[in-house]
Amino acid sequence: MLAKARIKQDHFLKFVNLFDRAVGTVEPINRRVYFYARLSTLRAYATDGCLTIDVELGNVDESFESFYVAPLDNIKLISRNANPEDVEIHFGEKLEFFKGAEYLSVLHPFSRNPKRRGTFVPKVETRSSEFLHVIDIGSIISRAGQNILLGAIEGKFFALCEEYGHISAASMKLDMDPFLAEIPYETARHLVKTLDIIQNEKLKLGVSESTIGLKFSDGVIGICTLEASEDMDSLEKFLEIQNGDILLSTKMLKTASALCAKFQRQNNGRGYFELSDRLRMGVLSQSSAYEYVQPIKSNDHVRVSIMPKKLNQFLARIHEKNVYLSITNDFVMFNGKDALFAIKR
Repeated sequence: MLAKARIKQDHFLKFVNLFDRAVGTVEPINRRVYFYARLSTLRAYATDGCLTIDVELGNVDESFESFYVAPLDNIKLISRNANPEDVEIHFGEKLEFFKGAEYLSVLHPFSRNPKRRGTFVPKVETRSSEFLHVIDIGSIISRAGQNILLGAIEGKFFALCEEYGHISAASMKLDMDPFLAEIPYETARHLVKTLDIIQNEKLKLGVSESTIGLKFSDGVIGICTLEASEDMDSLEKFLEIQNGDILLSTKMLKTASALCAKFQRQNNGRGYFELSDRLRMGVLSQSSAYEYVQPIKSNDHVRVSIMPKKLNQFLARIHEKNVYLSITNDFVMFNGKDALFAIKR
């Protein structure tokens, strides 16, 4: 028996782009696509090892029970041709793709039922662009091998990461039950790239014991979760984002941090941020030094080590004209509307 499915070219390209972003390139073994039928509907599935994505591709003329698998990079090749032809897929002893003059076959296509992420119940609704913004800022300064903290506190969903005493966090209003969990940094970045393809769609969000789930128009994303190392009380206090005493131009800070980051990249050295009667951001290396100085009215005097690149990454994503600077016993904080960048003193 041969089952066939025909998929519109634009829908096929979107599906390939989604999967390409979702599985990433960290683990090449994950760059596979699994196809299966649910009654008369053809579905495709992929994973980066934590994030899973499962989408509806279209109708299949005959249902089948087997799971088929194909290399994602091979499927990318056939999707990149600019001709407007639909893609026809045949499911038999081989897995075959037809697109105009192109033909792709997988000679040994059968797979066991892949292990998929746990179930969840969608409970709250948001926009994919807003969710992307929070995850992007809340993970941007971290690095491979680390975890990103996600949670909900008092009607806000937030994401937060820490790297060498630098903290970046973002939040949005979302009425959901409180929770705390961690996800891998790599998965957070794959999620940001995937949501960028989905664009400004409605998302339905749900959280279970081991999964954060997102339902969108074409399918479902599931994200594995780990037990959080933080506690609610300390986070609740930290995430009470307050306007600071000093209003600063975001453009000025972006310029300063970008120039310092460039100097540090070329010369190595240690970055610093100082506030007195002037705002100073600079880098001191063994052989040279660079400093960006702006006059400022302040009664505070503080100097902290800073990684200028991290601040620049944060500022590039908040899209705000000004930020507030606040000084506490523990932190120097740059506060945006729903985002903050903090440096431990």
